[in-house]
Amino acid sequence: MRGEAVIFFYLLISVMPLVQHPFWSHFVGTLTMTKIVGVVCLVYAVLHVSLRPRSLRFFQTSQARWFAALCLIAALSYVAKNQASEWEVSPLMSYVSFFLLFLLTLALVDSLVRLRWVLLVAIGSMGLASLYVLREWQKFHNVYREFRPGFVTGDPNYFSVSALLCLPLAFYLIRGRPKWERWFCIGCIALTLLALTAAASRGALVALIVMALIMAWRSRQRAGGLLLVGAFAIFISVVSPAAPVERILNPTHGDIQSTDTRKAVWAAGMRMIAENPVVGIGLGNFKPLVSQYAEPGQRLDKIAHNTYIEMAAELGLVGLVVFVVILFGTIHQLGEIRRRTQLAGPLLIYEASQGMQLGLIAYAIACFFVSVQYQKLFWLMIFLTMCLPLLERASKAQPVQDRPRWSWATLRPIWASPQAAHAPLPGHTRMPFGPPGKV
Repeated sequence: MRGEAVIFFYLLISVMPLVQHPFWSHFVGTLTMTKIVGVVCLVYAVLHVSLRPRSLRFFQTSQARWFAALCLIAALSYVAKNQASEWEVSPLMSYVSFFLLFLLTLALVDSLVRLRWVLLVAIGSMGLASLYVLREWQKFHNVYREFRPGFVTGDPNYFSVSALLCLPLAFYLIRGRPKWERWFCIGCIALTLLALTAAASRGALVALIVMALIMAWRSRQRAGGLLLVGAFAIFISVVSPAAPVERILNPTHGDIQSTDTRKAVWAAGMRMIAENPVVGIGLGNFKPLVSQYAEPGQRLDKIAHNTYIEMAAELGLVGLVVFVVILFGTIHQLGEIRRRTQLAGPLLIYEASQGMQLGLIAYAIACFFVSVQYQKLFWLMIFLTMCLPLLERASKAQPVQDRPRWSWATLRPIWASPQAAHAPLPGHTRMPFGPPGKV
């Protein structure tokens, strides 16, 4: 049973983008269905860690320690300056959930097999979310003018940022994989790109183009990659009248009004920071207090639509610095892992580090246009990065050996014996279930 229970962790990841799903966001008492699955995962993780031969040190990496510091700052800020918000839906509850996700990820992602499945489930979660977005667009784009789908996923901008985190992962996991896995990733990429076009996020478009340019520059055929980026930009500019390129070149009245509102909110946020530079105005207080910092005659009731401004305004410059260190420190660490594993392997970690790094670079750009510090997939990528050095060292400690060719029988260790499911894969195999060979 202990080996099969990990499926609840995969289920938890699969519904992360569906923040307003009628079932998964339904409250049972004080907990949503998603949080109930998280509690089941937590119980399983405690049993799993207790049966390990050696204790797990959760705070080995600098990112883990910085994340703990951010949670502490957020908790102190909420306690000291709470605006009487309900605990169940408060920002502090989000930080508690992220801390538990941190513990779950480091406790359960302890082999290359599990890392591979977590990445595939994350990619699949965006494919599932894309279906909801496309269905909403199909139903309502002819009903409402300037309609942008994204209700089940919370908001079209939130969906777009989550998509940016998973798209490069899907791209790098295509090569050298079993046929079903290649088609799975290709299908998720196609669905996600179509949904991104329907969501029409201008900030996401900028981040996506930068990400695509980096991917093209890193490829062996740079010229061909750059041509593909240009062709893709042209495609999304003409495929839909609501495409983000169209919103940039020919903004509607709603687009202009949205831009003006964001400028006003950013200015109010900067005034918040100037008046409360060290500790901020308190966790979750930006929207309730933003009208007090608006220009005379302005009526504002919005979040910052800029992650960096909102973090600095609520948690002070101290909180912003910690958040920036986590984000850009993780990007730097992924670059180091990518360089180490490019030749020495394991290949899965090399591919994962490339995809996760590009996703976080795109996220860092999108942060300028939307407040996304509470995105669950973002924190999952941060926590998975903390697992990579441990998995890299564990794989290098295994003897080099060839693995049999992939077959359906090789799926059995995932669901069957815990020992087989948890065993690290050889460090120099090309992939967990792939053909034999050395990196």
